Amino acid sequence: MARINKFIGEDKLGVRIKKRNLDAFHELYETSFLPLQRYAMRYLYDWKQAEDLVQDAFLSLWSHPERYDEKKSIFYYMLGIIRNNCLNYLRDLEIQCKHQDKIIEAMLFSGIAEPETDDDIYGRLKAILDTLPEKQKEVVLLHIVEKKKIKEIAVRMNIAETTVKTHFKRAMAILRGNLRFILFGI
Repeated sequence: MARINKFIGEDKLGVRIKKRNLDAFHELYETSFLPLQRYAMRYLYDWKQAEDLVQDAFLSLWSHPERYDEKKSIFYYMLGIIRNNCLNYLRDLEIQCKHQDKIIEAMLFSGIAEPETDDDIYGRLKAILDTLPEKQKEVVLLHIVEKKKIKEIAVRMNIAETTVKTHFKRAMAILRGNLRFILFGI
């Protein structure tokens, strides 16, 4: 906390950074990188990604010093950049997950012909489906392939709607995790 308090009454560090003073920039980097990375961890829970986003924040500051108002704390300015970077990253990650789910759903629904080799994506999907617990597999097939609503599935399987949602969510997480490497090169 002592490092953070140091930046509240910054000794013209922000003014020097705005003038692209390399020593001032280096001083800010050395004294604040770790606290800023810890701040990013509050959003991301991923140390490496937090490090990358803090690096991006420093690059943004160096590339666009005119955006910084030197009357305000440089440290708090950096916190704002990092918060926005984290929120943008999480938004993009959520969008990516939704797209992955749609691709998996399309593959299940498409009825692609049986593959001749296990290396085929469809073969991999079928193998992963076969490893799912029976109820999860049934929920996924009913919801995606037969286009049944959650309520209809709950009535048909004689279970609660929340249980259907839980089965579906868990099954999609397994499918997404197992197919990510093949589909998206991740």
